[in-house]
Amino acid sequence: MLTLLDLDPNIVKPGWIPLLITIGLAAVMVLLFFSLRKQFRRIDVTRSQPQPGVTDPEASKDAAPKV
Repeated sequence: MLTLLDLDPNIVKPGWIPLLITIGLAAVMVLLFFSLRKQFRRIDVTRSQPQPGVTDPEASKDAAPKV
């Protein structure tokens, strides 16, 4: 039998280290969220989805100049 799992509940108590690790992980997740939100705001959506009637400046470079 597993005698390691038969611990007395009066002896086993939650400690400060798991609490600090949990708080640290939560803080890291919040910082990652703000960083990701900042990166998403930098994305230029207009280049990936051109509006109708708007010409692409990259496509006009290959076209012959009008005289």
